[in-house]
Amino acid sequence: MSTDIFADPSTDANYWPRFLMQLFIILVLVRIMGWILGLIKQPSVIGEIIAGVIVGPSVLGNIDFWATHIFPPSSWNYFTLVGNIGLILFMFNLGLELDKGKIRQEWKRSLPIAISTIIIPYASGVGLSIYLYDINNRDGFAAPDRPAFILFIASSMSFTAFPVLASILTSKNLISARIGTLTISCAAIDDIMGWCSLAIAGAFAKGSGIIGLWVVLIAIGYVIFMFTIVKWTLAAVHNFLLKRNNEMNSFFLIGVFLILIASAFFCEILGIHSFFGAFIAGIICPKSGKFNAELFPKIELVTVHLLLPLFFAASGMRTSLGSLDDKFYGGITVLIFVVATLAKFIPAFIMTKITTRESWKFSAAVGILMNTRGLVELIALNIG
Repeated sequence: MSTDIFADPSTDANYWPRFLMQLFIILVLVRIMGWILGLIKQPSVIGEIIAGVIVGPSVLGNIDFWATHIFPPSSWNYFTLVGNIGLILFMFNLGLELDKGKIRQEWKRSLPIAISTIIIPYASGVGLSIYLYDINNRDGFAAPDRPAFILFIASSMSFTAFPVLASILTSKNLISARIGTLTISCAAIDDIMGWCSLAIAGAFAKGSGIIGLWVVLIAIGYVIFMFTIVKWTLAAVHNFLLKRNNEMNSFFLIGVFLILIASAFFCEILGIHSFFGAFIAGIICPKSGKFNAELFPKIELVTVHLLLPLFFAASGMRTSLGSLDDKFYGGITVLIFVVATLAKFIPAFIMTKITTRESWKFSAAVGILMNTRGLVELIALNIG
């Protein structure tokens, strides 16, 4: 039976062949862009996002046949779905790879840096949102709830895009280096506080700040539960299997992945993105024996080279650079960019120099890495 792979996906029951075609196009384009950017020492994640921009409305999406039959907007959700699975596995693997001992060594330095890169951007976001709020009345847009709007903007300004940062550090083999553990620790603290603030903002948007406070308390309870009961249980089972030289037991591995899925699911329904649940699940997994050594490369092979590029490409697909052709909104975009960048870079730069007494170059590198933005902010603003 023949199948028209160019049919409208909303009415085509046999959409699978076209998705495979799209997958092939994206992965080839991702590799080409990654190779080109590698020539100028840029991480592959940038090539993955650019590949998405190329197939999206900014470039090829302007061609009617392409936008209607090859990559219609209705197909983007498929890439987002598969990409999110890749993101969850990537964050779980990141938790497996991170050395908890190094993180504990760095917390005295990372905590002041993280606090400064939360407070300053958050305050800047509050000030900026007061000005931005009045712009909502332009061009027929209905103004949202004022406290919720301010909290959403302030929260989005305080995030560091944890998955992007992790991907950059991984691609440059810096995830276990000092700058890697320091910035990952800071980003984790920033994003946890940002999601808590976002939960409160969402509650205000629904008319009750009490709901947001409950979400924060539940999130704290969840973290304590994962780092005590679940962690101790996994360690006990792992030690039992380790003594019998059977730590790669299939039932144990299935149990670990069920914990990963359950943790990601709980964080998602709580309003804290699923990748945090996956990251925490990875951190609490056993680090000794061959469990970590064998599981990590197997997941990395599929995740980093196949699934994760789809997540970043899907973000690029939803980016329309043509929306900046209006001078007023283009100017507002530049203003937001400058405020967001400086509000992260300056406190990270200064506090890193004070707390670590490393070189100015190292401090500047931390400030730049803490400025990884985009995906988490898009998620936050989409929630808003």
